[in-house]
Amino acid sequence: MAYTEYEYTNPVKLLVASDAQKHEAIQFFLSYGFKNPQPGEIGIEVGQVLLSVLEKNKTKVTVSLGEKENISANTLRKTGASITKWLNQFSKTSSTIHLTEIDHFDKKDMLSAFLEGLYLGSYTFSKWKSTAKKSDEIKIYLDTNIEPQKVKPLIKHARIVTEAVNMGRDWAHEPANVINPVSLAQRVQVLAQTHGLKCTILDESTLSQIKAGGILSVGQGSKTPSRLIILEYPGSHAAPETKPIVLIGKAITFDTGGYSLKDTANIQNMKYDKSGGIAVVAVMQAVAALKIKNPVIGMIAAAENMISQQAYRPDDIITTLSGKTVEVITTDAEGRLILADALTYAQQKYNPEAMIDLATLTGGVVVALGRVRAGLMSNNDVLANALLASGESTHERLWRLPLDQDYFSQIEGDDADLKNSGGREATPVIGGIFLKEFVSNQIPWAHIDIAGVANTDKPNNLGPKGATGFGIRLLIDFLEKFK
Repeated sequence: MAYTEYEYTNPVKLLVASDAQKHEAIQFFLSYGFKNPQPGEIGIEVGQVLLSVLEKNKTKVTVSLGEKENISANTLRKTGASITKWLNQFSKTSSTIHLTEIDHFDKKDMLSAFLEGLYLGSYTFSKWKSTAKKSDEIKIYLDTNIEPQKVKPLIKHARIVTEAVNMGRDWAHEPANVINPVSLAQRVQVLAQTHGLKCTILDESTLSQIKAGGILSVGQGSKTPSRLIILEYPGSHAAPETKPIVLIGKAITFDTGGYSLKDTANIQNMKYDKSGGIAVVAVMQAVAALKIKNPVIGMIAAAENMISQQAYRPDDIITTLSGKTVEVITTDAEGRLILADALTYAQQKYNPEAMIDLATLTGGVVVALGRVRAGLMSNNDVLANALLASGESTHERLWRLPLDQDYFSQIEGDDADLKNSGGREATPVIGGIFLKEFVSNQIPWAHIDIAGVANTDKPNNLGPKGATGFGIRLLIDFLEKFK
């Protein structure tokens, strides 16, 4: 496959080892029996390199799997990532991994998770450093008793999924002077052409014609106009009457807070406010490459929330695409305004089977759930449970929050139908309650607030600090299992 300049090409190449390739100069062995430390304890972390021994011109590296009874898919994912991090750290370009300790697992998701980790652990974002150089290819030979014809499809699947994740990380990392709503639309058009996706861009003229007042108002303070970007995938084996799943992502390419200006600490890293939209683009790339059965629509609502004489203000009243009016309490609750128009457009245009929106919507979800889980709100238990299950499978975990109508009084408008903020109480829930006002009760819908997990200020088990790509693997897993 030919890659565009915007796509991520993973330097890691995974191969099933031949007899000769089982004896590379660098050899990794996986080992149980080391207790995982509890908070405050000193111990051996899963994936930690325990021992590196030079023996007969070969380096033998032992890596901890932790306690055997606690082994999980995510344990193996973290272990795989630690191996490629080690190879990167010491500039090694070839190695063998002996997998006899995990060959006995029947579940293919265990090996798949390990392969994902190998790909994810290699990720870095250094393109803007003057000293950056192209990563050398890293060949990793897998010594396994599992038949090659069973392993090779798992390698291919892991590569497709993780290239989507790493592309999503790359795009989310890009600053606002590189990615704005217009340049994002241009990037998506190139990607769509490469992957055989239909791409439609609604520019400011079209958005004005259809009266999409939410997305237009948020972006009117920027010299770079808003865009609603739509990707369509028809499905590989879908009947003509099959309704699509619609994924909707918030892409505020930079969020100053508008006239409700963020302070110095909170304005930093607002380039990541586009993470939900970027995740949707990445999922659509993977959907096409994996040839998912059912049709999928990806919608990216893109705007830049800036300050100028043209910017929207507190007290403004906005008429959204749905016809509902919104009184602006704070210009820093902008994400729900652009999502409101996207949700409305999706229902008008596609009559979807279900809708899922992904957004860095509220700081309150960070207070509620920290940086471990994303918040989930839904009007449909079947959809919510499927997403929760995919979250557990991929370790991109969710926690369901209430969507009780009793909360509505906080956003009931004084001079308009709605207010875009309900104060400091239950802020992640109120974000979901607001969006629910733009969704038909007949359409299953879920809202995922990723504000706490979209980026991290320190390295984690699967990569460096910065963009995490959260939600990409989760949604791919959900779409593959959706019936």
